[in-house]
Amino acid sequence: GLDRAFNDLHAVLIDLAGDHVNTVMPGFTHSQPAQPVTFAHYLMAYVEMFGRDRDRIKDARARLNECPLGAAALAGTSFNIDRETTASALGFDRPTANSIDSVSDRDFALEALSVSAIAAVHLSRLAEELVLWSSPAFAMVRLPDAFSTGSSIMPQKRNPDAAELVRGKTGRIIGSLNSLLMTMKGLSLAYAKDLQEDKEPTFDSLDTLLLCGQAMAGMIGGLEVDKERMRLLAGAGYSTATDLADWLVRVGGLAFRDAYNSVAALVRLAKDRDCALEDLPLVEMQKIEPCVTESVFEVLSLDKSVASRASQGGTAQVRVREALIAAKARYL
Repeated sequence: GLDRAFNDLHAVLIDLAGDHVNTVMPGFTHSQPAQPVTFAHYLMAYVEMFGRDRDRIKDARARLNECPLGAAALAGTSFNIDRETTASALGFDRPTANSIDSVSDRDFALEALSVSAIAAVHLSRLAEELVLWSSPAFAMVRLPDAFSTGSSIMPQKRNPDAAELVRGKTGRIIGSLNSLLMTMKGLSLAYAKDLQEDKEPTFDSLDTLLLCGQAMAGMIGGLEVDKERMRLLAGAGYSTATDLADWLVRVGGLAFRDAYNSVAALVRLAKDRDCALEDLPLVEMQKIEPCVTESVFEVLSLDKSVASRASQGGTAQVRVREALIAAKARYL
């Protein structure tokens, strides 16, 4: 079922993250390189997302696993039945509390669709990144052959079809949720034939989510990672500029706004000279910001930048290892 599929997905994500605690990659904001992070830290973000999805699935089942048998048409039944016994015999946790609500409402379907839609969005976001990262422009990962296809007319192409299908199927699941919400919004209590429209979107969405989860686990399980390419891209775009600004605050005693402006000027200088920040001569840096000293170069490396982000939940290796231990204990 779904929990098994997401357990398998958790397992391959955590396993891959464990192999890449020291693999540095670019972190992005606005789809542009922002700060260096580890690939493990990036993967663990999805571990958290899918963990919440699994929690929502369990929460929904605990809340909604109620038996409507005995509600009859809407007013209850005149037969002397024990609803607790019939609910237990049918595998429910308890009987529903109100016969009109039992017949009228479809919260069980809406909540199942809501949970599915949120989980599908998480799968879709990961799928989108696999599509981008496997493209020649990024070339950070390579998808398994089993989840890629060639082009019908272009022999050089290697298309990420499975990831694209996961991304596309997400719209189908979201559409099913919206469809049932639209069906329910104008119905008075109790039953109406409109309610027959609950089954197809619910069953289809759950089946689709299961297939997407299984496909994603297969893609992640066979993913090839180009560590050198990730590191190369992590160093592009002056991604350690924030580390320089932080250093000016901590060591130079500047207010962050002043440090920000000084670093912006240093970045412009580096761009004009087509070099990295750490390749600027100290004397040139001091012309822009006099408090810069030789020790500033210690914070401008990718590894130092990553290691310095050691706050709880940060990308520093010590924190990522802690997160891996916690995730294994909780999800596997």
